Amino acid sequence: MPVPGKPAKPPWYFPGSYWFPIAALYGALVLPWSVLGQAGLVHAPVGLHDGLGHAHEMLFGFALAVVAGYTLKPGTQGASALLLLIWLCARLAFLLAPASHAALALNGLFAAGLALLVAPTYLRASKWSNRSVAFIVTGLALAVLSFHLARQSRDLHTVTLTAVLLLSSLMFFMGGRILAPAVAGHIRTRRAPLVHVVQPRLEVTLLGVLAIGIVAVASGQPLARGVAGALLLGATLLALVRIVRWQFWWCHDQPDLLALLAGYLWLIAGWAITGGALLLGRPPTTALHAITAGALGTLTYTVMLRTRMFRCAGDANRPGWAYLGALLPGAAAVVRISGTSAVHLVLASALWSTAFIVLAGLLLWLGQARERAARDHARTHGR
Repeated sequence: MPVPGKPAKPPWYFPGSYWFPIAALYGALVLPWSVLGQAGLVHAPVGLHDGLGHAHEMLFGFALAVVAGYTLKPGTQGASALLLLIWLCARLAFLLAPASHAALALNGLFAAGLALLVAPTYLRASKWSNRSVAFIVTGLALAVLSFHLARQSRDLHTVTLTAVLLLSSLMFFMGGRILAPAVAGHIRTRRAPLVHVVQPRLEVTLLGVLAIGIVAVASGQPLARGVAGALLLGATLLALVRIVRWQFWWCHDQPDLLALLAGYLWLIAGWAITGGALLLGRPPTTALHAITAGALGTLTYTVMLRTRMFRCAGDANRPGWAYLGALLPGAAAVVRISGTSAVHLVLASALWSTAFIVLAGLLLWLGQARERAARDHARTHGR
């Protein structure tokens, strides 16, 4: 909402104002398109003909667009707009010719550009836990390049699993940094202050455990995958300790915090299921949907909506009912994990697509409401 005495920021000042709706629409369209195309129910472009293409666009198309909208600094309109143009060209190149040099160059350029814009900011942080964002984003950029370079080899599944775990590390860190102060602030209004807020030692330990597990997975060795599975189960226990220390049950009247906590719980469940699959020597393909559809879907929906709602309305829970949509990606994950039949695939796709179509509409509506409020404020004050 406009603040008296301060000029309102232009709509393009915050990168999330345009990255978020575009990412939501892309997620709503392309990911279900891939699933339905593989099931033979609709025609899909070449880049979406297999599960690896689906994973590429989930991770490096949709998810990295959300990361860009959240991590790019406000006021970087020129660099952000150029990066968005590269992202759009990269999406087109991959969909039409995924094995082409153009797809490699454009996707690599987008990932490298994002890392160069984001990493320096976090590398200047005084705490190593904050610097980890720079390393994770850089690791995701390298994963993009590795995916294209390894496209014709059997290592492609390893690259995809590595990228999913890198992204889960970023979700753990960024989600925790949103949740910890928000939960502590809310509990402070209800009872005594929360003792365990950020929990930096536990956070650094968990990030270290994940980093070792990711390196083990990236090695591609069968024995190392078992070690990575055990480490993921260890990360699960540490994350459970963290979330219990937050006393999250006091947040029952805050829709935004409940939605964020649901995404965090999906992340923990995803580590547990994936870790179990790796430890038993089983393919983690189905298990990974707990991280991608469940955690990624729930957290991206909530973070995009919460960030935009706070900037446009000054209140992260106005309207609170909008967070009901965050339940749909989790429902999609349950359906997808429970079976691989055409019925399961179609239902999961419908739930996912509905969530992000609704989100895109909400984001655009919030932006228009903010502009109307700014115009009314200017007329009232004679400016």
